[in-house]
Amino acid sequence: MRHRIALKKLNADTQHRVAMRRNLARSLILHGRVITTTAKAKAFRPFVERLVTRARHAWTVKDSDRPGYVHALRMLRRDIPDREALKILVQKIAPLCLDRQGGYTRILRDAKNQLGDNAPRAIWEFVDRPKVEAAEGGEGEAAKAGDAKAKAALPKKAAQGPAAKKGTRAAPAAKDDAD
Repeated sequence: MRHRIALKKLNADTQHRVAMRRNLARSLILHGRVITTTAKAKAFRPFVERLVTRARHAWTVKDSDRPGYVHALRMLRRDIPDREALKILVQKIAPLCLDRQGGYTRILRDAKNQLGDNAPRAIWEFVDRPKVEAAEGGEGEAAKAGDAKAKAALPKKAAQGPAAKKGTRAAPAAKDDAD
């Protein structure tokens, strides 16, 4: 029986479970949304919620209590070694969550199961996501336009893509009749 054992093992030893927890939290912080299995999302949700609560505390004491701010950052750094993710958590996500008393993330059931082991998938995301994604969407459209320009600039052989197989000849280019 599993009396008074709150932790899900997820069929992984301790080091793997800690690494999985940190990597999943880092991805969630950097991207705002992660597609993972339902079991992992439910198991690691309390960890991420505590991180956001600590980041909120760091954000509130930032200007008033310098040693308290440094201590809060060190406590966060213990669980998130990535500086970029830590910066996003404290500067972008924590201010958005100041009005909430918990429940910073939500787990939505995905319609498809995971390929390979057919595990149920879930979309795990912040309830109040930063507005960075709107800016990324604008850049994405510009990147698509840039990709079209780059494709047009490629020579004809490279532009043919998967249709031109290795070892086959391309059709000869038509000559001008102006000779």
